[in-house]
Amino acid sequence: MLRLIDLREDRDLTQSKIAEILHIDRAHYSKLELGVYNLTSDKLIILSNFYNTSIDYILGLTNDVNIHKRNDVNLHLLNLRKSNFLKSVDLAKILKISQPQYSALENGRSLLTHDKLIILSNFYNTSIDYILGLTDDVNPYPKPPFEIK
Repeated sequence: MLRLIDLREDRDLTQSKIAEILHIDRAHYSKLELGVYNLTSDKLIILSNFYNTSIDYILGLTNDVNIHKRNDVNLHLLNLRKSNFLKSVDLAKILKISQPQYSALENGRSLLTHDKLIILSNFYNTSIDYILGLTDDVNPYPKPPFEIK
């Protein structure tokens, strides 16, 4: 469950103000809050920086509101895949996308939406912050394994 409404309201901010920060219109932001649209990784990073919290907290994957050390790495997808001896086609199947689409994600030519980030986080049993290179700690939040269906 997204925490966008709670984070915004706790700071007495309007949807228009957050939409302005994200460079989108208010109606689009409203649909993000309602879960009609998925957030892309670039928007998640902007919100994480703005609210000074982790992406995993924003997406409701942890109750730990603290942010972790950030670094310059954009994505850890390649390292996760290789360390698990997987091929890009394997991950494409898990994400229900084509292999070229997955390669574009891994190479940073395409952005991950929050639903895909959650699937990868659960599959690798790691945090979204790690996947996006916001921390070097593979498991900053302990969480139980999740079975992907």
